[in-house]
Amino acid sequence: MEKKAFSSKQELRTRYLNYRNNLSVKERREKSAKIWEQLKNEDTFKQAQILLVYMDYRSEVMTTGLVEELIASGEKRIFAPKVEGMDIQFYEVSGMEDFEEGYQGIREPLKDSARLFTDKVLQDTQALILVPGAVFDRERGRMGYGKGFYDRYLAAFPKLHSIALAFECQITRKVPVEAHDIRPDLIITDTEVIR
Repeated sequence: MEKKAFSSKQELRTRYLNYRNNLSVKERREKSAKIWEQLKNEDTFKQAQILLVYMDYRSEVMTTGLVEELIASGEKRIFAPKVEGMDIQFYEVSGMEDFEEGYQGIREPLKDSARLFTDKVLQDTQALILVPGAVFDRERGRMGYGKGFYDRYLAAFPKLHSIALAFECQITRKVPVEAHDIRPDLIITDTEVIR
């Protein structure tokens, strides 16, 4: 029974990742730009002094241009994730030169304990984390890539506001959610905001 559930979960993930992979680079770029515009209109984004942002990989909603834009504007402190063992940690970046190739070829920030995001950094500050994923539903159910990095991170920082970024083709009727799975506060797609 358990194996069947895992198999169908994996099938669901694979199917929706295929939908995402079938978008052309041009489509992904245009849809990502629409998602950024919707994101920038959200009060949670406007009020956040700190933004924890994933660096896009393969066919994910693009974040690189957004990161470059925000670094150039200097209006928010930007932190990006680095895989360390079975967890992720976020480190502050101040330019694209602060990245190196890391886990599975994903751009990761240089490890520097002075730039680590901690509860102390979060004190008296509004912070927002942008979350990637494979498939989502309209009840804010989220399925990642199976490693649980973001669920563990969000559990460790419950005060963080979270917004998942997804293309409309990644929304399904129902995502199988388990007790340890954490729903993002919002999901922003190229056509809607799911609250």
